[in-house]
Formats: sequence, C-alpha cells, structure tokens
Amino acid sequence: MQLDPAIVIFALLALFILWKLRSVLGARTGYEQRNDFSAVSQPAASSQPPVVLDARWQDFAERGSPVWDGLDAIAKAQPGFDAGAFLDGAREAYKMVVRAFSVGDEATLRSLASDEVYGSFKTALAERAQRGETVETNFVAFNGVKLVSATVDAVGARVAVRFDTEFVTVTRDKAGQVVEGDPEKPQEIIDVWTFARRHDVSGPNWLLVATAPVQ
Repeated sequence: MQLDPAIVIFALLALFILWKLRSVLGARTGYEQRNDFSAVSQPAASSQPPVVLDARWQDFAERGSPVWDGLDAIAKAQPGFDAGAFLDGAREAYKMVVRAFSVGDEATLRSLASDEVYGSFKTALAERAQRGETVETNFVAFNGVKLVSATVDAVGARVAVRFDTEFVTVTRDKAGQVVEGDPEKPQEIIDVWTFARRHDVSGPNWLLVATAPVQ
C-alpha cells in the first residue's frame, strides 16, 4: 500500500508541534508541587537585632509612669544617678534622722535636713525639753520602701519616698512614766519623706526637705 505523501507530511508536522509543546510546558509526572493559596509562606528571618528596652528603673517604678519618667529626667540632669544607691542612702538617712531626733542630736539633724525641716526638728526638741520629756526609739524593720514621685526643675531634683516601718518608741515624763507608746509593742509608722539635691552640687548629699505622715 502506498502512503499518501500529504498524510506523511501532516503526521510529521503533528509530531513536531507536540514535541514543541512538551518542551515548553513540560510533561506532568504526578510529582509536581502544588502552587495554590492553601500554602502559607513564612516570612524571611529579619536581619535586624531585637529591640532591647531600657530596664534600669524596672525595680523602682512602672514603665511609662510619672515616677519612671521622673527618674529618666533626673538621670539626664544629674549623670551618674543610681536609684538603687539612692534608696539605700534614703533608708540609712531615715534611721539616722529618727535616732537623732530621739536622743536630741541636733548636729546630725542639721547635716541631713534642709533649713526648714531642721528648724521644725529644733523647735520640737526645744518643746520636748521644756516639758521635761525623753524619748526612747528602737528601730525594728522596714516593711516597705517605695518611690512615690521623682521630679526635676531648674534648681535640682526631688524624690519622695514612702517608708513603711516598725519602731518601738516610748515617751516618758520627768518622773520616767510612760506618757506615749508601748515599750513592749512595735508601732507601725508610715511616712513620706522628700529628698532634694541641687544640680550644682557634687556628691551624694541629698537633703531631707519635707516629711508627711500617711494616715
């Protein structure tokens, strides 16, 4: 049987077209990767370092609070300010002032307090001496010490501290009789004391500038 040349030509042309389509589109093997919207692509890892938040006041104030912002302002105005060291000094100053007031040590009170506060202490000591009273005070413990405010102005920095303490304190009259307090029972005393330091003063010499009892 003799093949028609036209049929042969068309058959070869069809095979050529099929070969070209396979070379361009590729043959399906059954292992092709699906490319649809069910797969969620993962973002590329960032080359930027993680952001580290300043945590230097985290033990003393809530981030973003007025106290936190105030401590920032103090550190800028008085480089080297350390809240931990300040609180340690405030605790010691508190005990020293209470002890000095108890025994009438005006020199210590003068070194730790502003003119106004020292004047108030001196007046109270004079009135006590006029009545012939004596005071016995023994420190027991700090139940809590907390920063309650921190501010800066053109002159200096001010920090208020809430002291929750226990003392055994007794006031006696001329005859030695107890007129106030209990020699066997600690008394809880809560005060807010404010300390200040000028910008133009070097060293850790914070002065007590205000006291207020917490009812």
